[in-house]
Amino acid sequence: MKILLYTWFLLILSNFTVASQVKLDRDKCREMALEYSRQLQLSQNQKEQALLDRKIAKAGYLPKFSASGTYLYKPDALEYSLEGGYLPTYIPDDQGIMQPNLMQNPVTGQPVTGPDGNPVFNMYANMPDMNINVGLEGVTMAGVEVQQLVYMGGKIRAANKLAKTGVDIASLQIEQSVAEVLVKTDKAFYQLVAVQSKKTAAKEYKTLLDSLVSNIKAGMEEGIATRNDLLKAQVKRNDAILMVQKAQSAEKLAAMNLCRIIGLPLQSDISVTLPQKDSLLSVELTDSVNNINRRPEYQMLSKVIDIKEYEAKMARAEMLPEVGVSAGYHYFDGLELNGKGNDEMSFIALASVKIPVFKWFEERNKLTKAKLEARAAELNLEETEKLLQLEIAQAKFNLEDAVKRYELTLTALEQAEENLETSRQQYEEGLETLVNLLEAQAQWQEAQSEHIDARTSVKLAETKYLKAIGELNKTD
Repeated sequence: MKILLYTWFLLILSNFTVASQVKLDRDKCREMALEYSRQLQLSQNQKEQALLDRKIAKAGYLPKFSASGTYLYKPDALEYSLEGGYLPTYIPDDQGIMQPNLMQNPVTGQPVTGPDGNPVFNMYANMPDMNINVGLEGVTMAGVEVQQLVYMGGKIRAANKLAKTGVDIASLQIEQSVAEVLVKTDKAFYQLVAVQSKKTAAKEYKTLLDSLVSNIKAGMEEGIATRNDLLKAQVKRNDAILMVQKAQSAEKLAAMNLCRIIGLPLQSDISVTLPQKDSLLSVELTDSVNNINRRPEYQMLSKVIDIKEYEAKMARAEMLPEVGVSAGYHYFDGLELNGKGNDEMSFIALASVKIPVFKWFEERNKLTKAKLEARAAELNLEETEKLLQLEIAQAKFNLEDAVKRYELTLTALEQAEENLETSRQQYEEGLETLVNLLEAQAQWQEAQSEHIDARTSVKLAETKYLKAIGELNKTD
């Protein structure tokens, strides 16, 4: 009964282990890495900000609506006194125009003047002293207003184009981030594939040596092998055991690195597989050194030049007049004059023009600076264009070298396998020494490792070449 329960426990544990293992291929790793990448999330966040900036810029074309309200309470009234006195009088002439009612000298017909030299009037009106009381015990002011900018020297139009260009740059940054994430993912994926292949090769090498040690022990019993032969073979087998251990450690580290990139816990049990029909190259090498306009870096620098030109237009707009209009309804209540108050609703319309006159050449200096920045952006683009052409050429040469190395290692591996088989047969027939057989096995193991590294180099070089020509994001 205990044996049966233990058997069932092992079966359940085995099924759980298999079920918990995550099987991945390159495309799945790419998909998970793009979903997890913090770098890509930051680029997408920047694009959302750019989209909001564009909406903000578009709002500059639209009228602005506002409502305001003010309440003022002052318990003590404002009191003023106006001193009274005598006021001159006027009478209409023949045409009905009011003329000063001056006293005239009957002899000369000229106005009579007083001792102070001022003319004397025939009649004066008496104005008594006046007290004015202004009450502010609850003054209310409220209103709604609409404002519309009519002309800003082209500033609003330039701001909208600037915001749109910012959105384009943010999209290109996302494209660049995607390419960088794909390169990093492919590197981690193929490194894991390589160390797994090396682990398999190391185990095969150890199996060969295990078989050789067993054969030597059997030969010692028959007297056709010496203990020295056994020691030589055991030393090589110990090296193979260490080689397997190192390959297993490298596999764990490579798996942890891939898990880090694709967003899985570092200790996750993952298994990577290649497609059934995994061709060495999926891209055709062409002379694409001058085809750099697909690179997001090149397109972004071109957009930077546009941004600097729009900034120059905005600086120029600071030197032009600004025209705006506003209109609104306002309500006023609570002000009392000598105890009497009145409320009022009034419509107000306003047109304003602002003309820059002199600001110590501030706007002109801003315009000059913007032009210099635009020129600097053009020079930077010209230099980057050459660097990108150089990068494409280097990526192409690296891929060609990697393919050539792969072909050479494939030939070397085939030769090493043939040499190992020949040495094994001759050793069994007594025509080959143990040292030569061990050397043939070591050469075969080294050729296996070189071939695995060469294939990995081809895959990584292909990924970098696609990124260099701006085609990585467009491949399946």
